[in-house]
Amino acid sequence: MFALMRQLLIINADIDKTPTTATLINAYKEGAQAAEAVVKEIAIADLKFNPNKQFTLSNNEPEPDLVQAVNAIKWASHVVIFCPVYKDSINSKIKGFFDRVFMPDQVFISGSSVNFNGRSGRVVSILDEAAWQDWQVDMKPTYLAVKKLTLEKRGIKPVHTSTIGHLYNLDNEYSKKWIQKLYSFGLKLI
Repeated sequence: MFALMRQLLIINADIDKTPTTATLINAYKEGAQAAEAVVKEIAIADLKFNPNKQFTLSNNEPEPDLVQAVNAIKWASHVVIFCPVYKDSINSKIKGFFDRVFMPDQVFISGSSVNFNGRSGRVVSILDEAAWQDWQVDMKPTYLAVKKLTLEKRGIKPVHTSTIGHLYNLDNEYSKKWIQKLYSFGLKLI
């Protein structure tokens, strides 16, 4: 019997590409590689595209970086997004990426909208202090919009979520716990 090749796409939605996010991504990636998954990465900050462009059926194809992103998602069996959240919001370029790649009728390739059925996902929300305090009060993280309206609506299911706050530095027990958790999530590709 042949084993299914596990293909992981990591989307770094940290516009500043901070060392903290890189450490969390590396933990997940190392777990996946230990499980012999093939890993590709996208850093949204590095992509060249117009986050506000409106498409109609008569417009040209989307920017090459968006086409490559769509193809990478199609290639993957599991997609994980690492997304910092600042006081209940995400950066406009990140939101534009989600709108352009995942929203219906925004990306047209070969004349049809893109569907990502058959893939699983995870959203890792890295909250600043203010967002973390809000989350502790109302338990309504902003990742729900990314999970439900962006990923699940386009066929990526199930989508697991993690909410991480208070990562002022990586040299404490809380941070070490999350690094180990993300390694184990990567190992299982959940």
